[in-house]
Amino acid sequence: MKLHVLWGKERRAWAMVTLASLLAVLYCSWPLSYILNPSVGRHDLASELEAPHQPYNWVFIMLDVLSGVGLFALCVMQYRAVERKRRIKWSVISYGIFGLLAAVAAMVPLNCDPTAQQCGALIDDPLILIHGLASILSVVALFVGTVLITGTTYFHESAKKSWKWIAGVVLFCWVAFGAGSLIEMYLNIKSNTLQDFFITVCSLSVIMTVVYVEKLGVTLLEVVEETDAE
Repeated sequence: MKLHVLWGKERRAWAMVTLASLLAVLYCSWPLSYILNPSVGRHDLASELEAPHQPYNWVFIMLDVLSGVGLFALCVMQYRAVERKRRIKWSVISYGIFGLLAAVAAMVPLNCDPTAQQCGALIDDPLILIHGLASILSVVALFVGTVLITGTTYFHESAKKSWKWIAGVVLFCWVAFGAGSLIEMYLNIKSNTLQDFFITVCSLSVIMTVVYVEKLGVTLLEVVEETDAE
C-alpha cells in the first residue's frame, strides 16, 4: 500500500479518535452536577438534571444532545469505511443507535422521577415512557456494540495484546456495574456513585469502540487491498 495512502488513513484515524474522545467527555457530564446542581447530583437520577424545573437543565440537555448527534454522525462516517466488513459494521451501527437514542432521551427530558415521587399513569404522560425507553435501549445498544467489537478484537490475528487487555477491562467494568446495581437494589441503597461510574464506563466504551473500529478497519482494508494486488 502506498505511503501517502497509509498516511491519509492514519490522519483520518486520529481525527476520528479525537472527535470520539471529545464526544465522550461531553456525554460524561456528571461532574458538573456537583457544581451546578449538587442536591440532585448527589441523590437523584442523572435524567433528573435535565427536568424542566431544575436549574441549569439546559446545560445537561445540550451536552447530551451534542454528544449523541455527534456520535451518530461519527458512526455514519465510520460505517462508510467498514460497510463491507460484516465483523465490525454491526458494532458501528450499535453505537450509532446509542448516540441517536441518547439524544432523543435528552430532548424528551424526564419531568417526573418515579424513584423520588408519585407519577401519574403513562397514558397521561407518554413522555416518561419515551424517555425511559430511549435511555434503556441506548444503553443496550452501546453494550451490544462494545461486546461485538471486543469479540472481533479477540479473534483478529493482528490485534495487539494491549487492545485485548483494554477491552477486557471495559467489559469487566460493565459486569461490575451490573453486579453493583443488583446489590444496590437488594440492599435498597440510594447513591449516585454507581450511576456516575456507569456513565464513565459508557464514555470509555465509546472511545474504545471507535478506536478499535478505526484500527481494525484500516488493518482489514490493508489485507483486502494487498490480496487484490496479488
